[in-house]
Amino acid sequence: MISVTVRRLNVGLAALYGLLGVVLFLAPAWSAANFSWKISPFVAMTMGGWCLGNGYFAWETVRLGRWTAVYLLQLYLGLFGLLETAVLILFRDKLILNVPLALPYILALALTVITAVFSLLNWQKQHPKSKSHNFPTWVRVIVLGFVAFVGLIAFLVLRAQPGGLATEGGAFPEPLTLFTLRAFGSFYTALAIGPIPAIWDRQINGWMAFIRAGLTLVLTILLACLLNFGKFDFASHPGHWLYFGAYVIVAIVAIGLLWVYRPHTILEHSLAEQS
Repeated sequence: MISVTVRRLNVGLAALYGLLGVVLFLAPAWSAANFSWKISPFVAMTMGGWCLGNGYFAWETVRLGRWTAVYLLQLYLGLFGLLETAVLILFRDKLILNVPLALPYILALALTVITAVFSLLNWQKQHPKSKSHNFPTWVRVIVLGFVAFVGLIAFLVLRAQPGGLATEGGAFPEPLTLFTLRAFGSFYTALAIGPIPAIWDRQINGWMAFIRAGLTLVLTILLACLLNFGKFDFASHPGHWLYFGAYVIVAIVAIGLLWVYRPHTILEHSLAEQS
């Protein structure tokens, strides 16, 4: 079981990311004008999706409470916090601190990093191990495919330079600053690395928890895309298909897995209620 400290820290993360996500998603124009760096309302909504998803990752950790089920959730959150903090440090000269959303965003990242440290210490102390063997090979192949697919996107985004396809609206349907692009790349990197340990896991609990939380994140970002659908120009910019289609594909696969393993999901809910 996760420690009381880790549980409380994740409650704080769920609340902080949840509130920040709601503001970014529901008030994108205001958020764009009052964020830590220059972003568009569409980017604000997208980052709101990240935050709402992160809040759900943290809440699932609290709800499930068992390391064998939540270790991938905590790994993703820790990576997100560390990488996004590194982006802020790298572009510190472009940070805008005298705006309402600057402090909440920085606090969220700081709390995420602190939570990651306590989670790692708690995990190392317990050395949790899966006892059952219920991770089929075909699901491992899906994990590998997800890691490779999202990892490739992360690699391309992190290597993108000003004037290229990624910064000029060739993939995301708006021009992006290098600051924003690196934030996107860090998000994708955390998503790609987070589930890697599942490849060697003997139990499917951790991967299914990651899928459930990840689907919330993906669907929220897809909703942001649909609410800004007029910005996409699939005919002139085929790369827009990559951005929109990637989330659609991941959502379909995730929903399919959750349907196939719905009895397992019911069992997880039952175990969470008992713990």
